[in-house]
Amino acid sequence: MLSIIIIALLVHLLIEASVSFTVVVPRDQIVAHVGSTVTLPCWITPPENAEALEIRWYRHDQFSNPVLFYQHGKIQDLQEESYRNRTSLTLRSDQSGGLKDGDVSLQLEKLTVQDEGSFHCYVSGDTAYDSSKVVLKITELSSSSDPLVSSDPWKTAFFTLLIFALLGLVGLILYKYRHKLTGKIWKKDFKTFSLQCLYPVSSMILLICFSGKKPANQNYELGAMKNRKVVEDINIEELRKHAVQITIDHECSHPDVMIIKNYKSVREAPRYKPTGEGFPYELCAFGAQRFTSGRHYWEVSLARENTDPKNYWLIGVAKDGHFTDKDRSALTPSNGYWFLCSDGPKGFYINTDPPVKLSLTPRPEQLGVLLDYDDGQLSFYNVKEKKHLLTMSTRFTGSVAPLFNPGVGDQSSLTILDCPKPVESPVESNQPLLGNSSDA
Repeated sequence: MLSIIIIALLVHLLIEASVSFTVVVPRDQIVAHVGSTVTLPCWITPPENAEALEIRWYRHDQFSNPVLFYQHGKIQDLQEESYRNRTSLTLRSDQSGGLKDGDVSLQLEKLTVQDEGSFHCYVSGDTAYDSSKVVLKITELSSSSDPLVSSDPWKTAFFTLLIFALLGLVGLILYKYRHKLTGKIWKKDFKTFSLQCLYPVSSMILLICFSGKKPANQNYELGAMKNRKVVEDINIEELRKHAVQITIDHECSHPDVMIIKNYKSVREAPRYKPTGEGFPYELCAFGAQRFTSGRHYWEVSLARENTDPKNYWLIGVAKDGHFTDKDRSALTPSNGYWFLCSDGPKGFYINTDPPVKLSLTPRPEQLGVLLDYDDGQLSFYNVKEKKHLLTMSTRFTGSVAPLFNPGVGDQSSLTILDCPKPVESPVESNQPLLGNSSDA
C-alpha cells in the first residue's frame, strides 16, 4: 500500500514538472514611432498550447487594470480605457504558430508618447505561472514626410526656389509700397528689412537644402520625458519665494536610514549592511509633505564644515504610494521616480531609461530643488555657485513627495535646510523660472 502511495506522488510530481514553463521576451528594448503599430514579442518555453492559459499584459503596477486580458479562450472586456480598441494578440514572426505554439505576443496600435515604458507579460495556468517585462521606446515621427526634408533633391530644389520666389515678391511689393507713400526709395530701410527678415528665413532654407535636416537649434523632439542640462546664472532669492519646509516621514522611509536633527537629516544606520555592489538604492527616505499642484522649492546640504562634499547621494521626488523597497531597475520615471544621483567616482546621472550621465563641476555642496507640478518640471540648482544644473520634464499625476537617499561611506549627512521665505506672497506666474536657455 505504501509503495502505491509513493508511486502516485512521484507521478503527480512528474505531471507538475511537465506543465511548468518560462515566459520569454527580447533582451533589447522595442523601438517604434508615434502613430505606428508595434509588436511586443512574448512566448512561453518549452512551447505548449496557450489557448487554455490566462494571458495578462499590464503596465507598471496596474495588474488589475490590464492593457489586454485573455481568459477562458477569449479576450475579456477588462481593460485600461486608454488601450481600448488598440490591442490584440498577434504573431511575433511569420514562423510562429500563435497561441497553439505558446506565442502570446501583444500588438499595440496608434502609438502615443504615453505608451513609452515597460509592459509586463504575465501567463498563468493551473499549476504554473511566470512573467517578464518588455521595454518600449517611442521615437519622433520620421522627418521624411516633411517636403523640405525630402530625400528627392529635385523636390528639395523646387520647394527652395518656390520659397525664394515668394520672398522676393514680398520684398518687391514692400519696396514699391514705400516708394509710393514717400516718393523716395528708402534703400537703407529696405536693406535692413532684407537682412532682418529675409536672410534668417533663407538661411534656414539653405541649411535644410544642404544638410537634409532641420536646423539644430529647433526643438522637434517628441516624448513623454525631455531632459535639459543647462548651466546658467540664477536668482536664488527668486527661487526661495517658493520655499517650503520639508521633514522626513519616518514611517515611509527605509528602516536602515537613520533620521536625526528634528527629522531634517539622514544617513545610513551603523547596522546597515549593503545588499549588493553599487549604489544602495534601497536606502530611500521620503518627505512627509505631499504636493499635487503649484511650485515648491527646498535646499539640501551635502557638505559639513571642514569636510569634503558628499560623494554618494540621491535627491528628487517620488509618486505617493510607490514607497516600497525596489531595485535600481524599478526606480524609473514610468514607475513614479524622478531624481539626480551622485554615485562617487561613477559620476552623476538622472534616472531615465537608460540613465543619462552628466558632468557637474564643481561638485555641489548645497543643492536646490524646484518642483513645478503644473508645468511638469523638476529642476536642480547648485546654490553656492548660483547655477541652474538640470531640468527634468514630465507629467505628474497624483501626489508626489520629496525623495532622499544619503548613500554610504561619506562623513557628512544629507541635511534638509530651512530656507528663509519672504513675508509677502509671491505673485504666481505661468512662466518657468529657468529663463531663456538653450538645450545642451
